[in-house]
Parts: sequence; structure tokens; C-alpha cells
Amino acid sequence: MLTNPCCIAKSLACLVLLLPGMWLGRPAVHARVDDPRPNIILINLDDADVELLSPVSMFARYPNLSLMVSDGMQFTNLHVTTPLCGPSRAALLRAQYAHRTQIKVNRPAEPRANGFGGGMQQYFNRGFFDDDLSTWIKDAGYRTMLVGKFLHGDVIPFVPPGWDDFYSARGADYFGAFRFTNRDRPEGRPERDPLDAYRTNVESQQIRDLLERHFQRPQRQPFFLYYNPLAPHKQAKRPEPLGMVAPEYEHWWPQARMPRSLDFDERNFNDKSSAIAHLERLTERRIANADKRFRERILSMKSVDDLFGELIAQLQAHEELGNTYIFLTSDNGYQLGHHRMFGKGDSFVRSCHVPLYVWGPGIPGGTTANHLLAHIDIAPTITELAGGNVPGFVDGRSFAQLIFDPESEPEDLWRESVLIENWESRNSAGQEFHAASKAIRMYESVYTEWADGTPEYYDLVSDRYQVFNSYRFLPEFEKAILAGRLRALVREPTPPRSTITQPFVPNELQRRQFKLRGFAEDDMGIERVVLTIIHRQTGHYWNGVDWQAARVRVLASMNNSRGQITTWTYDSLPTDVPSPDDRFTVLARAYDVDGNFESDLPKSSFGLDYQQPESIITAPVEGETVAHSSEIVGFALDARPIKEIRLVIKQIKSGLYWNGASWQPDWQFVTATIDPTDNTWSYPVPVTSGNIYVASRAVDDSNNIESEPFKRRFSVQP
Repeated sequence: MLTNPCCIAKSLACLVLLLPGMWLGRPAVHARVDDPRPNIILINLDDADVELLSPVSMFARYPNLSLMVSDGMQFTNLHVTTPLCGPSRAALLRAQYAHRTQIKVNRPAEPRANGFGGGMQQYFNRGFFDDDLSTWIKDAGYRTMLVGKFLHGDVIPFVPPGWDDFYSARGADYFGAFRFTNRDRPEGRPERDPLDAYRTNVESQQIRDLLERHFQRPQRQPFFLYYNPLAPHKQAKRPEPLGMVAPEYEHWWPQARMPRSLDFDERNFNDKSSAIAHLERLTERRIANADKRFRERILSMKSVDDLFGELIAQLQAHEELGNTYIFLTSDNGYQLGHHRMFGKGDSFVRSCHVPLYVWGPGIPGGTTANHLLAHIDIAPTITELAGGNVPGFVDGRSFAQLIFDPESEPEDLWRESVLIENWESRNSAGQEFHAASKAIRMYESVYTEWADGTPEYYDLVSDRYQVFNSYRFLPEFEKAILAGRLRALVREPTPPRSTITQPFVPNELQRRQFKLRGFAEDDMGIERVVLTIIHRQTGHYWNGVDWQAARVRVLASMNNSRGQITTWTYDSLPTDVPSPDDRFTVLARAYDVDGNFESDLPKSSFGLDYQQPESIITAPVEGETVAHSSEIVGFALDARPIKEIRLVIKQIKSGLYWNGASWQPDWQFVTATIDPTDNTWSYPVPVTSGNIYVASRAVDDSNNIESEPFKRRFSVQP
């Protein structure tokens, strides 16, 4: 059994030198004189489900990628631990669960984040750029290359220390993609693909150029290439015909249709969590959309297949093919009408189960292994193959020994279960739902605790599509065992945490019947959530019945009492508020089952104002050309005072955003100057030239934010 990193590196070198004919269909191996260690390539697809890259699908559609099946090994039981772009990729790079990285959501500022942390900035703040897979491999003596997506749709305007070559792409556009690259400048610079350039084809050329330069270096080191294509992720909203398929494949497979499995447009939702039970059956229009999306997804992968073929040819031409390991997987799966949902970010198998193929010297081709693996195992495995050091803090486990000998350890002794965590709320065809949950995936079953308190258990042997929740039929002792296993996998003993989401005011007729709501979580379970509700004008406290001068707290209702994650609500607020202008401040504090409580209290201030403000840009007018000395001006409408006007100012050609001082690749807003006497506002036109896009959003003093921005395009004279 190969367990020591140094032994593995030496053993691989021996395999390369002594077994030239071992890898079916490949040329004899010519090891590098300077460094015999293997090259490693990790291809991490975006939203690729298991069925899309099943062996049957690969052989039928993707002749190049199908070599991963015929000549490599398929691991049939790999699962992502948080099926959402940013958290999943952070978990992969750090080999840690999301509750340990604290990268729980894509963008923490969005309402769907429910107050939880995450995003690119959090990854930077926690120092992960200096200590993840890239630095582990680089410290082992490898040249490191990243091409494509990094964590999620945003980019960072600098080159992380672990990457020698950093070609990061932003957004979900298949044409005219924005990038940040250090190709010709060590500190990096932003750039944009030509508007008619297909993203995967551009990245294919970038990879070929990077490798060609690498192969020309004297005394070169082995390389690690981390490629993150956008495919088969859905295209960002933009006008047709620029969709997600390369022009050469637009007319392929016109009859492709989404397979109708039992979970597609699931009929009976009576046994599902209340978080999703309201989701409606699919309309004919949504079913047609599923068919359209399915065809776009499989066609977007044709370009990845082409890229893979070109990559293999280049490696073979430089006599590196026999000394290279290739991993093929995805950041998460995808629901395409399954369980009445579109997307990911939930604990169903469709979202969490992803493909994994490994190809390279010494691997028994055409074989499969069913060991229970997690996405967090990939970084330790690659690091061990490279002869590097795997840090002790990782949650994942190297499966390098299984690549060469899947029978070296029995499946039932490898791992008992994998933890799956979700925090974000999701939107499926305009229907919102709270997907927050904790789950454990076992070999033949899945157990889930939703934040609303609903438990689910699916026997995947008799119910592979998860259409029958059999939790209520389990013996009580087995329910207790499952709950205990779930808690045992969360090993981050931190104080309990609560969040406050926006107060809910149903409509004008019920404006005084509003409720507070939020989330709370703890590794051992939440015992209670208490609230302090303060009337801002009087300084009095709400005691559940009346306002009083002495400080008092009230108890919130929890939907998953003593669970690791729960939603909470409080609706016993006064119905006889003297004035609709009254203002409130709410503080929340969570307690765990051992009496520990959070010290950093979440805070929310709000009023009874239910109306969104409205902003209007009066100048420049649409299409106008203005001078640098001009201003962007407008006014705002609302019954309440306007607190803020947020402007997003973007250079159309470069895709850069104005931050008030300079143009940057990250999306951001600046604030205009407001005249409170008449709610007019202004902002100076940034120093630039060419076409500019500006969008304005008003925010009132009740923290209501304009949902649809006012948009305008104009030009600035050179």
C-alpha cells in the first residue's frame, strides 16, 4: 500500500521508467531527465451532473473525453460537500468542509445568503490564498497554472502567491468573457475576450500557449494545471444568438431531449420539507425550457471535448503523455426539473453526486471503484501524487492508493459517510425556497435535516431517485444513530451563531402584521434564540405584550429545535403601533444546548415602510456623448427619506467597474451626493473615454432597496 508521499513519487517514477507499454493506447514513456515526477491536470467542470458524464454519454457524445473511461478509472461515488460554486471550490482547494473554511455562500451581501459569510473576500481575509492546493503543489516544486473560473463568478485583481500562471475568468458569459491574467505582466491586468470569441476555445488556446512555453523551458519542473471551464453552466442573461454553444455546434443534436426519470417533475411532494413543498409542478413551458437547457448543456461540453483532444495531442507531441495524470470532475451536480427544481445548492443526490475520472500511468484502465469519496479528498490526493506535504488541518483524505489498486482497502472500511451542508436560499423559476440543511451521504442512503425541522431519509437501493421519504418508518434507535452521525461530522467547536434576515411585511393591507425571521446554527445544536426589540423613538423594550422602560428579551420560535441549523421566527409584535413612521432595532442571540451563547450579536434596524424607493437618471440621456466635466444626475421618489443612491458605473468595452478612484474588475457600486430637500442627486462622470453603462438604485431610511435599477448608456469624449 502506498501511503508515504515520497514513496509514491518514487514508485510513480519507477512505473514511468519500467512499464512503457502498460498504459493501453499510449506511446512509450520518455521520462524527463531533470525531474521524473508526473505532471498533474485537474479539470473541474461547472454544474456537470453524473448522468451528463456517464460512460454511456461519454462514448456516445465525447470521443476524446471517453478515453477517461476506456483508459482510466471511474470513481462512481464522489460527492461535493456544499453543492454551490464558491463554497465547493473553496472546499476543494482547502480540503475542508465549508463550516471550517467559513466560505458558506457565493456573495454574502445578497439576501439569499441569509446573513452567512463567504465569497472571494472571505477567502482572502482568512489567508487561504497563502495556504491551499496551489501553494502545497508549488512548494513541492511544481509550476502551477490556473485557467478559467476560480471560486465563483467574480475575479480578484491580483495574482495569488500559489499560482505561477494565473488566467482567471469572470462571470457566466460564453462570449466576450472578462479575465484577469499575468500573461505579460507579473502583477496581472484585466482584459476581455473579443465579443465573438467563444470562451472554451479561448481557454484552449491559453492552455496550449502556457504548456508550449513550459515545454520550452530548460531544466523544466513538472506542472500542475487547474482548468475550470464554464461548461456546462447556464449562460448569463444576454440577447441571442450569443448563447452557451460554440457556433460550430449550434445545429448539432436538434432532437436532444431531457430524460424523464422518476424525479423529473416529481408528482408527490407531500413527504418533502416545507421549505420546498410549495414548489409547483412543471408547466409545459418549463418542461420545454428543461429540454432546451439540456441540449445546450451537452453541446457546451463538445468544446471541452475538443479541448481535451488537443491537450492530449500536445502532451503526446512533447512525449509527456505517459508521465501525466488527469482528473476530471465537477464543482457540483445540477437539477434540471428534478424534484421540481432548477439549479443546485440542496442536499439531493442530483446536486451533490458528481463524476470523477482519473487517467495516468499505472492506473488499471477501464475500471471502476465505488469507495465513498468527497470533493475535499481531491487536493490531498493530488498533493500526495506530487510528493508534497498534506497539512494536518484538512478534512479530506488522499485516495492515491485506490487509483492504482482499488482493492487495497475495502469499500466498507474506507469511510462511513460524507457531510453535505447548505446555507443559501435558492430561486427556482421564480419560486423562492430556503435550502439551508445538513445531510450525510452514506453508501446506500441519505439522511437530511432541513433548517425548517423536516427530517428526510432516502434508501437509494430501492429509491435511487429520492421520491419517497421513508424517515417516518425508521425505528427510533436508527433515527438517533443518524442524528448522532450527522453531529459527529461537524468538528468546528465555535460559539453558536444567529442571523437576522429582512423583516417580512406581506402587503399594504397587513402592514402592521409583520414578523421577524432569521437563522441560527451550532455544531452541537441550537437550544434557543432570544431577541431584544427596541422602539427607537422611545427607547422602550418589547416584552411580548407591551413596551416597557426596563430592558427585556423575548424568545423566538425555532423550526428545528436542538438541530445544528434552524430557522427562527418571531411574530408577536405589536399590532397597534402609533405611527407607521416608528423605527425599531432588533438584536438576536443564539444559545446552544450546553448554554454557550454568541457575543457578536447580529443587529437589524427597520420600520414599517413597505414601499420600495425609485431612482431616475435625468442626464446624460440615452446615447448622449458628454465631456469629462459632466455629471450623472437624477432624482428619487419615496414616501420616506432617501438614505443612499448607489451607482454601478461600467466601461462597456473593458468590463471594468468604477470604485470612486480607479477602474477595477470586481463589480462594485459608488454613492451619489443627495440633496435632501428635493431628493435630487449627482455624481461626477469618471475620467475615461468611450461607452459607459450606469445603473442607479435608491435606498430609503427603512433599508428598502430598489429592486430593478434605472439603466442608462452614454459616451464620454476622449
